[in-house]
Formats: sequence, C-alpha cells, structure tokens
Amino acid sequence: MWTACKGAIERIKAYNAAAECEVIEVPGALEIPPAISFAVMSDRESYDGFVALGCVLKGYTDHNIHVSNSAFSALSDIAVQHAVPMGTGIITADTMSLAMERADVNGINIGGRAAAAMLRMLELYRRFLG
Repeated sequence: MWTACKGAIERIKAYNAAAECEVIEVPGALEIPPAISFAVMSDRESYDGFVALGCVLKGYTDHNIHVSNSAFSALSDIAVQHAVPMGTGIITADTMSLAMERADVNGINIGGRAAAAMLRMLELYRRFLG
C-alpha cells in the first residue's frame, strides 16, 4: 500500500508543505481501527487527522467483503464518536493489479482521495469545534 501512502502524503503536503505525516503499519485491515483508536485516546501523541489506508484482496470466499465492511464500520464509529477528521481508503479488489490501479497516484489515487477527505473534515472540525 506504499503507492496509496505516497498519494496521501503528496496530497497533504500540497495542502500544507510543513505538515508532518507519520505512517503506522499494522498487520491487516481489521487492525487499522484499533490502531487509530489507540492514537486518538493517547495522552502521549496528538494528531490533527487520520488517513486509513489498506487493501483487502478477494480469496476463495467472500471473507474480504466482511473484513472491509467491518473495518469501514469501525473507522466510521471512531470518527463520529471521537469527532476526529478521517479519510478512508481501504481498497477491496479481486486482484492485486486492480488494487494497484486504484492506488496509482497517476490513476484513481485512492490515497490522495482519502487524504483530501480528511483535509476537508479537518476544515469542518476547525470551523465548528475549533
């Protein structure tokens, strides 16, 4: 998912060149929500927003759909319950080539789109809360 990360970081830097971006890796898509929840609840570190990126590929069953839906639902819950700006770019694809097509910074650029969503939510957060 480094291609998606690149797209997200480029979008954030285009918005604010001085912005600091940290990439935190987790074992799988279902671990993204708890990792963000830990960061949201941390007294040690503070973040203005989150961009959740990942990829869930289809296997022999429809397990990928359940994993993606669970991750999206949990991320939405975190964003709403904690009022944190978040953009989500978890790709669900049948093949790695389709996933790469969606992540490509010169194509669909899911990372850039997720970052743009987070930046818009950050603007709204600052307008209404802060």
